Amino acid sequence: MTIPPLLLLAEGRKPRLRRSPAPRPKEIVLHMSVAKVLRDHARPEWRWSHIPSGEIRDKRTAGKLKQMGVKAGWPDFVLIAPDSRFHAIELKRAGERLSESQDEFRLWCVRHGIPHVVAFSLDDVLTSFEVWDCLTIRIVKQRVDQPLSSKGGRE
Repeated sequence: MTIPPLLLLAEGRKPRLRRSPAPRPKEIVLHMSVAKVLRDHARPEWRWSHIPSGEIRDKRTAGKLKQMGVKAGWPDFVLIAPDSRFHAIELKRAGERLSESQDEFRLWCVRHGIPHVVAFSLDDVLTSFEVWDCLTIRIVKQRVDQPLSSKGGRE
C-alpha cells in the first residue's frame, strides 16, 4: 500500500491544536439559505428580493450606488404580500448588533406597523415565514425533548 503524498508530509509531526474555536459560519451562508427557501417555496403571489446594500465595495462602485439611491439601513430581504403589505428581514450572525442606520429603519417599520424581523438563524427566518404564511410548504420542527419515532417494532 502506498501512502498518499499529503500524508507523508505530516508523518512524524504532532497534530497542531487549534488555538481558537472554529469560525462562525459567514452571514452569506444564511443569506443564500433564505434565498433558496424563497426561490423553491415562496407562494407565487408573493414578491421578494434580496437587497445587497451592506457589502464591502470599492469606492467607485459605492459612489455610483449611492448616487443611484442605495441607502444604508435597508433590510437584507423585503417581501411584499398580495395585499400590498411590506415585510422586512435583517439577517445577523449570533452576537452581532444592528448598525445605527439599520436600527433607525427597524424603528421606522415598527412605527408604521410594518413587520420587521432581525433573524440570527434560519429557524428565526422560518418562524417568520410561517407567521406571514408566505410559503407553499408547512415547516414542521422536531422538538428536542421528543425522541424520533421508530418505524419498525419496539417502542
